[in-house]
Amino acid sequence: MFALGQFPVLVNRGMPTMRKTRTVFLIFAMFAATCSGERAHAEAKDSSRNALVIQADFAGLVMTGVAYSVSKDLEIFNVRPLIPMYDIKAASASLEYNAQTWPAGTVFVSVVDPGVGTDRKSVVLKTRNGLFFVSPDNGSLSGPAKAYGIAGVREIDESVNRIPGSDWSHTFHGRDVYSYTGARLAAGVITFAGVGPLLEPAVITLAAPQGRLEYGVLYGIVSGGTGRLGNISFNIDRHLFEEMSPGYGEVYAVVIRNRKELVWQGSVPYTRSFGDVPVGDNMLFVNSSGNLSIAINQGNFADTFNIDSGTDWTIEIEKQ
Repeated sequence: MFALGQFPVLVNRGMPTMRKTRTVFLIFAMFAATCSGERAHAEAKDSSRNALVIQADFAGLVMTGVAYSVSKDLEIFNVRPLIPMYDIKAASASLEYNAQTWPAGTVFVSVVDPGVGTDRKSVVLKTRNGLFFVSPDNGSLSGPAKAYGIAGVREIDESVNRIPGSDWSHTFHGRDVYSYTGARLAAGVITFAGVGPLLEPAVITLAAPQGRLEYGVLYGIVSGGTGRLGNISFNIDRHLFEEMSPGYGEVYAVVIRNRKELVWQGSVPYTRSFGDVPVGDNMLFVNSSGNLSIAINQGNFADTFNIDSGTDWTIEIEKQ
C-alpha cells in the first residue's frame, strides 16, 4: 500500500511531464482501489454480524458467555427485567413488544422452557420483516408470529447447532442449543438454511381472547402490564376503544373482577399521558403498544389494588 506523501519520490525526474502525470495517476488509482477493496471487505464482514438479544425467566450470564464464545465481535443484549418464571405468555408478549424497533437480521433468543427435555420442538422462526427468533415451539413465538408474519420456520439440527460435547445434558437447552444457535446465526457462521430442516410455516399459538364492545360497554380481561411499573393493560386495542368516540378528559366507570368477585371499581379520566393528572391519581390511557390501560401517575396500580392478569381477571368499561 502506498501513502500519498510517497508519490513524488516514485516519479523519475527525467521523465517528461505527461509520463510523470500518468505515473502519479496510476499509483493513486492503485491506492484508491486497494482502500476501496479493504472498505468493501470490512462492510461485508460487518453486514454478516447482527445483534443478539437474549431473554429468559432466570438470572445468569451463562448464555451470554456461550454467545460470546462463538464470536467476540457480537453485540449481545439481555432483556431486563426477567420474564416471570414459566410464563410463556409473558415471553410471547415480550418478544412481540421488544422486537418492534430492531432492524432486519436481529436474532432473538427466548428461553422460557418449562417443557425442556420433552418432545417439544426447538426452532428458529424467521418473520416477514427479517427478524429471527430462537426458542422452544411452546407458544413463546405466537406474539412475534402474529405481529410480524411468518416467513419460515426451521427445526434446529442439534447434530450441528449444539455446543460440542453437551449431548449428555437434557435440562438446559437455553445454554446448550438456543444461545449457541442464535449466536452462530447472528455472527454469520450459519445462514437460516443452516439452522436445520424446513418445517411448515406455523408455530404453536396461545389462546388470545378478544375484547368486545356491547351496548356502550367494553368487556375484556387484564392481559398484562402487572410488572415493575404496575400499569395494567387490557385486551382492548385502540381501534376498538375508538368505536366509543372517546375524548380526552371524559370520565369512564371501570369494574375489575377476579372470577366474578369484585376487586376494584372506580371512575377514571381518559388522558393523553401521565402529566395530565396529578401525581397519585388514576388515569385511563392508550399505552405504547396500542392497548387500553390504567395507571397511577408515578404509582403502581397493580400492586396498590392487588391486581393480576389472565383470563380470570375481567374488566368492564363504560363512559359516564
